[in-house]
Amino acid sequence: MKIFTKRQKGSFLFGMKDRKQISHMELQESVSYGKYIVFLLCLFFFLSGCGKKEIPTGPPPTQTPPQETFEKKVSQKVQPAPSEGAVVSEVPPFAEEELLQPKSETWVEEHRQRLLIYGRSTLPLKAIFFDFDSYSIRDDMKPRLKEAARYLLNHPEIRLELQGNCDERGSSEYNLALGEKRALAVKRYLVNLGVEPERLETVSFGEERPLDPGHNEKAWALNRRVDLVIIK
Repeated sequence: MKIFTKRQKGSFLFGMKDRKQISHMELQESVSYGKYIVFLLCLFFFLSGCGKKEIPTGPPPTQTPPQETFEKKVSQKVQPAPSEGAVVSEVPPFAEEELLQPKSETWVEEHRQRLLIYGRSTLPLKAIFFDFDSYSIRDDMKPRLKEAARYLLNHPEIRLELQGNCDERGSSEYNLALGEKRALAVKRYLVNLGVEPERLETVSFGEERPLDPGHNEKAWALNRRVDLVIIK
């Protein structure tokens, strides 16, 4: 049995401590080395995966812009409402002889909406209505005259007879003069829009050809008008 002196015991313990520190450092270096190896392996697999991706060689696919796609969807859901003329044009027009014959109040009431658009005018032209005792063109009638002017400019072979009408109130002479003023007012408006004046004739029927035989404001409003009749 060996007996160590104090100096030998100190040297022995010091050597054991050094060996533990060296072993701990070697362990840390081994762990660091292992982490480094794992990092290299992960980097290798990552680069290998990226290398396998195919790079497209053709032109990029065309994509519809989001705004265009939205507009297409909206246009498919919402359809524009047909114009007033398009709705009425689907109904067969009245024959001129049929409109010249006296009509009952029942017949007029059944066809009032159509008569308030066309009167006795030749389709697609629309009648021009007036206020009581007036020959001024109303604002709501101006779009109709603009449509008529476009139609006449696109069909230079067509000539019109502008037929002035009045309601039953007032004398026959007064209403004949008022009907003529209304027809002339329509003619001036069309001429200002570019229609040749020689293509427009005027005539006044006064109160002699009422479209509505009634004796109330509803009937009188329908009878105060100028019809645009195509003549050959």
